[in-house]
Amino acid sequence: MPPRKAKEPVDPATLRRSSRTKTTAAETAAPVARPAKKQKTAPKAKAEKQKEEIPVGEEEKKESQLPSPAATDGEEVAAAETKAEAAEEEKEESKQLLQVGDELPDVTIVDQDGNNVNLKSIAGEKTVIVFAYPKAMTPGCTRQACGFRDEFPKFDGVNAAVYGLSADTVSAQKKFQEKQNLPYPLLADTKFELLGPLGAKKSDKGGITRSYWVIKEGKIATMVVGVKPEVSVQLALEEVVGQE
Repeated sequence: MPPRKAKEPVDPATLRRSSRTKTTAAETAAPVARPAKKQKTAPKAKAEKQKEEIPVGEEEKKESQLPSPAATDGEEVAAAETKAEAAEEEKEESKQLLQVGDELPDVTIVDQDGNNVNLKSIAGEKTVIVFAYPKAMTPGCTRQACGFRDEFPKFDGVNAAVYGLSADTVSAQKKFQEKQNLPYPLLADTKFELLGPLGAKKSDKGGITRSYWVIKEGKIATMVVGVKPEVSVQLALEEVVGQE
């Protein structure tokens, strides 16, 4: 029987290289599975999802907050009616305004000293010039009042009376008269009892348009609504002197 060959010793380094080669081959043969990418939700699907998440009753609540066509129509009708009423009132007021040839209303206004003055009664005896100014002590009104002051002797010489008229208080008229040494009375028409019918009231909220009127025998002989301060003095003087 032949003798057995003895096994050759194996180098440890060779075993390690062989092991690594087998591992690498296994990794190459079986590729590593990568996690699948997360797909994005389409905008439409996302919107539908959000709609589904709206609590029950919210949509009805939002719809109830929108103005209904009936309510809008009602508001428009109400606005149109209000506008029509305002136009009608303005039309009625314009009918009530005095014109040349009309008699003055029988009203009594207090002057700067608190005395009662009825221009209708006074105008039955002499010619009366009434000038209206927006506010005492203001520049334009001061020029107008001082213009009538400077020409007062000429008015007085033809037996004509001069009156200033505004919506200022009695005390304001008194201060204005004293400061400017005005020789004629200033009437405090705080309720627009004369200013309104004479057409000098600007609006429902008040305000005065500078004006003047010549009144003779209790009736309006001349009226100019809307005039410059100095012009009102010149025209009034020319008309009154020309009438006498």
